[in-house]
Amino acid sequence: NPITVEIASDAPKILGILISTAYCEVVICDLQLHILKRKKTEWKEGLTEDTLIEDVCILTDSMLQTDNRFFGIGVASIGPLNINQGMILDPPDFYGIQNVQIAERLKERYAYPVFVDRDSNSSALAEALYGAGKMNHDFIYMSIDDRIGSGVITQGDLFRNSKGYAPEIGHVCIRPQGDNCFCGNQGCLQSYAGRGVILKKLREATGKDLSFKEFCELSYDETVDRILTKMMDDLLIALVSSINILHPEAVILGDDGVYIPAKYLKYLEKQINMHKFYQNRTDIKVKHAGFLADAKLVGAACNVVMEVFKGKVSFRVR
Repeated sequence: NPITVEIASDAPKILGILISTAYCEVVICDLQLHILKRKKTEWKEGLTEDTLIEDVCILTDSMLQTDNRFFGIGVASIGPLNINQGMILDPPDFYGIQNVQIAERLKERYAYPVFVDRDSNSSALAEALYGAGKMNHDFIYMSIDDRIGSGVITQGDLFRNSKGYAPEIGHVCIRPQGDNCFCGNQGCLQSYAGRGVILKKLREATGKDLSFKEFCELSYDETVDRILTKMMDDLLIALVSSINILHPEAVILGDDGVYIPAKYLKYLEKQINMHKFYQNRTDIKVKHAGFLADAKLVGAACNVVMEVFKGKVSFRVR
């Protein structure tokens, strides 16, 4: 008869590093992605490659003082990345920092294997393994942040090309000759539905200086409701185009997307199923990330967990 196998509580742990535009956060997780300890530091003005590495290592050193039994180190970072080389390439609006060999620098300092991936890819992996996507073989993960990120799980595996680039649904054009995007193109989804853009519209329309989460709690307000509904309509355009190519079973919204009230998810779900090519066959569900706003953070650790489960990482007592 089938039996439930649980991972021993004293098994080696995973150390995850999240590199965001505004901060770095380090986490210790077990193999089931339970957060055991976490520390965070904000980037200081004038950040350089060397100070970035220094800040990351200070946090990592402090975490390693509590335990040194780790399978490895996982990094989830803003992009674009060259995942094969473990390199942060040239993120826009990131202090001009380019070509950071993050994997190599960490391997030089720590005697653990290091796995690097885009933050949205990492989030999708975590949701597929233990989160809202664990019952779905195919889904789109979308991060609602100042930069709209995305990751795709297809047939149970993470979708990426030979260079390891993550899908960029945030840069799908929804308005030809529309607003300029920092990527150099016009009319990108991110320029209309990114968190910063929506926050600006909400603050100007209401005169209130609130966070995105706080505005979502005011969705009964007619002005707030109008702006959030328009946000769903813009997401719809990019998602339907992506859905007609990928044919997922679900769309999962992470980061600040977890604060969007359920009524807007139901609206978006209804519109998706009305406009996708294969109608009246299989309905696509829209839901919040199971790890809520921590999907990127635990996703960093998940980059190692997946390698352990695939048998590519072994643990030897030193």
